[in-house]
Amino acid sequence: MRTISLILLFTFFSFNSISAASNFPKYDESQPDKLCKDKWTKRGVLDENMYNYCMGNAQDGYNEAFDIYNEFQTMDWINDVLKHSYEKWTKRGNTDYRMFAYEMNEQKEGFLDLEYEIMQGNVTGNEVKKCTNKWYPEFRMIVYCLKN
Repeated sequence: MRTISLILLFTFFSFNSISAASNFPKYDESQPDKLCKDKWTKRGVLDENMYNYCMGNAQDGYNEAFDIYNEFQTMDWINDVLKHSYEKWTKRGNTDYRMFAYEMNEQKEGFLDLEYEIMQGNVTGNEVKKCTNKWYPEFRMIVYCLKN
């Protein structure tokens, strides 16, 4: 049964050979600039320290998301997680890179949890398929679905 579950995992989330640079969005400083200015301007006065902190967090978030993508770039599912995460945290054309990274990390951890549950034989192929059909590419929700 464990072998079947592992085969199912790799069938659903197979490998590919796309390079990280080809699919990952380029950093656009104008996006966090607008978000940070909006967040840290009060009555027309920009709090420069908090703005700079916010911009640094945006760059750190982008770098973290890129590192996660790079780590799993040979697996098809990461492109779906990338698209989901980027769209979830892009509002009115502005991406919150910090939250984009948070979402990428959540889904990466969910994938690793799912992989562990399958390897331990804690879930069946049918259970994985049912939850995956409902929640993919939200791996955290797939794992939650399997436990409830």
